[in-house]
Amino acid sequence: MKKLLFILFGIIISCNSKSQDKIDLSQKNISISEKDVVTGWKRILLNKPNKWGFIDDNNSVKIPFIYDFVNPFDENKLVYAKDKGKELYINSTGEIIIPAIYEKVGLFSEGLVEAKKDGKYGFLDTKGNVAIPFKYDGVDSFYQGLCIVSRNNKFGFINKNGKEVIPLIYESVQNSHADNIVIVSKGSKWAFIDNNGKLLSDFIYDKVFSGYNLNIKPLSNISEVTTYFKNGAVLVFKDRKYEFLNEKIEPAFPNNKFDSASVFDTYNNAIVKRNGKYGMIKPNGEAKVSIEYDFVEYFDSNHNSSEYYNARKGKIYSIFNRNLKKLGESYEPVYNDFSNKTPFVIFKNLENKYGMIASTGEEIIPFDFDEIYKIERTNLFSVSQKNKFGIIDEKGKIKIPVQYKIIYPLYDKFDDEELRKKNLFIADGKVINSNNHVLIDGYNSMTPIFNNHNFLSVSKNKKFGIIDINKKIILPLEYDEISNWTEYGPRHSKFIIKNGKTGLIDHETFKITIPPIYDKFRYLNGLIFAKKQNKEGIIDEEGNVLCDFIYDEIYPNLSDFYSYNSTEPRIYAKKGNSYLQINAKGKIVKSNLTRKFVIENSEIPVINRKQIPEPPLPPRTK
Repeated sequence: MKKLLFILFGIIISCNSKSQDKIDLSQKNISISEKDVVTGWKRILLNKPNKWGFIDDNNSVKIPFIYDFVNPFDENKLVYAKDKGKELYINSTGEIIIPAIYEKVGLFSEGLVEAKKDGKYGFLDTKGNVAIPFKYDGVDSFYQGLCIVSRNNKFGFINKNGKEVIPLIYESVQNSHADNIVIVSKGSKWAFIDNNGKLLSDFIYDKVFSGYNLNIKPLSNISEVTTYFKNGAVLVFKDRKYEFLNEKIEPAFPNNKFDSASVFDTYNNAIVKRNGKYGMIKPNGEAKVSIEYDFVEYFDSNHNSSEYYNARKGKIYSIFNRNLKKLGESYEPVYNDFSNKTPFVIFKNLENKYGMIASTGEEIIPFDFDEIYKIERTNLFSVSQKNKFGIIDEKGKIKIPVQYKIIYPLYDKFDDEELRKKNLFIADGKVINSNNHVLIDGYNSMTPIFNNHNFLSVSKNKKFGIIDINKKIILPLEYDEISNWTEYGPRHSKFIIKNGKTGLIDHETFKITIPPIYDKFRYLNGLIFAKKQNKEGIIDEEGNVLCDFIYDEIYPNLSDFYSYNSTEPRIYAKKGNSYLQINAKGKIVKSNLTRKFVIENSEIPVINRKQIPEPPLPPRTK
């Protein structure tokens, strides 16, 4: 049996529970937090202890942090939990409703939950009472009043009273979430039976296909609703042909057989193939997209809710909406950009120009542009013509003229919604608003600070500094370089370089934490290997000297620093003619090392190896 265990993410700050006043519920100790839909409480996983529990809006503990896992509250106001490998259920007061005495416990469906005892499955009710005895080898969940059960490798269905409505005599059985009809298999052929056990067909079908209906709200124990009939008709495979049947298990429409077919989707559309050509039909059999295309495919990877379709004939794609109205033609298929809902589609027409069509067929942005892309989490679009860029709104109105060499949003999808509503852009080294009014100008270059787009790295006359969005100078323009984002770089700092010397500034306040006085500057997992006045040492990100500047060379072992090993990384050093192993504070760990040993156990650059005054070694390769 599969359990759908939901884990969502969020943040809380503290807790003052009397019952667990020693539990640390500070933000730093919270690994996962989500708001529970049923109770409004917060479901939390702590780092220490590594346990789950619930608190309310007053930060009082409602379910103690003693469980290895807890699910959200279900529609019965019960919580599935795990404790020391055992499964149980508790209610909103923390009372154990189903104790941890069973070998396995599932999720509730239609008021019953499967459980395993002494190797057999049965069902419990919401009070923990045995509702159906433990006598089955396997069970599923209840849908439309029936549940699949098995015994001695035979399958059937029971109702919620435990009655075997469809006897356990079949090789295999299947059901859907939304229909009152199930299918059973005998002799490798399938037949249809209703929920009362009445046989609706002979055993004549090789395959029966189900689809999904995304308009039906799923229960808490499933993510999407499956169906045979709710989208229009069920698809079966028989005698090497695909057929559509209605709920009477009769042909859903005349001439219902095809060489290939998809199930009807949420929008009651199915792709079919006949005599080597493809088209699309509705549940009454009408070919709304004529069966004359070389291929038909979905716009969306989720074929059950694709809002558009591509139909290719030769080199030309016809683009249809979910009502199977033709929107236009292109030499390229259109695909979803991972949006949940797409009320418009952008594509290139046969004249190689981009435009935008509403799902209804209305042209929103004319096909006049070389490129169009939607700016995420806004109602604006970037457009280009002849290598110039501008901004258009969702109604096709030009907000920023197509006149810039480069333009992009100052605030992106990761920024706060209030910031994104400002609709500010960086265009050719200026900050402008969506009405093309210039807000900040006068710099040679301008880049948003990676971790805070309210600040900008700017340059003038080859010198860099930092300003805020109100044009206030935060860091003077006197630096040769300021880093923005560096992979494996400092955790809360940015590099600055001035007159060839390197230092650090805080990544939030932009105050200098390490002045630019170092000739050599290398950050490795919290340690900085630096050089000044021809001597090397080690400092931390706050500028504290950990290892005095007394060594000629320091060679960190990069393999140790980049590994996940918890042991202290090896560091080697040269002082005069001596080679040593030191720790991060400069304390000598091993002495009297040979040059060969240091080379083989550190990451000495090849150029530096030649500078070590010892007899040359034979050439080495890596």
